Amino acid sequence: MDLDVKDHLEQLGVASARALLSRTPVGVATDTFFEYQTQVKLERLYRIIEELREDIESIDPKKINWEHLQSEEFSDLFESILRRAVNTAAEEKIRRFKKILMNEMTRPYKSDFKETFLDIAYRINEDQIQILKHFWNAKNGCEGDSEQRVIDGEGTGVSFKSTADLQGFEEAKYLFYVQDLVSKSLLLDEAVALFGGEIKPYTNLRITPFGEEFLKFIEGSPDQ
Repeated sequence: MDLDVKDHLEQLGVASARALLSRTPVGVATDTFFEYQTQVKLERLYRIIEELREDIESIDPKKINWEHLQSEEFSDLFESILRRAVNTAAEEKIRRFKKILMNEMTRPYKSDFKETFLDIAYRINEDQIQILKHFWNAKNGCEGDSEQRVIDGEGTGVSFKSTADLQGFEEAKYLFYVQDLVSKSLLLDEAVALFGGEIKPYTNLRITPFGEEFLKFIEGSPDQ
């Protein structure tokens, strides 16, 4: 079955490559530039396909959801992932997209927001994902009453100092990252929500249900 999976992915890859890379602008004077870009993306795409074939070697064939692999839903997701992967040179993002694809092969994630999550995965970096994971772990590790923690000052210490120290960020970069995560609805600024902005923004944060679902999708939730 693993050989069938490899062949199936290769066929999908070839078909997707033709669809993705045939969209070169027409009537553009800089044909040489677009030809070069097309070649770069083509090489990147085939490298990703080859790496996927190698990754399959580590999967127990019995765990692969062959029915889902042959579905239209998987084909659409496969093309969506490849479209984003070939348009980035960031290795961390390419690895992230491959991981999502491998997860979908063994335990498909049920959600109507896959495309939205893929867009977010393309637009944020690995440091931001680590920050988001910190708040996810903090929530699961110490629930308690969030409003009381903010009033007591505990929320600020846990949210701001621990994350900044853990990741080794400078304050300005940390605030920049979390502001972006808040703007994408992955984190909630509790200080603003509870006190109307009277407390310094972005110093009391918690992960949102949307942020949790995003992490479950990119990480491969065990309960899906």
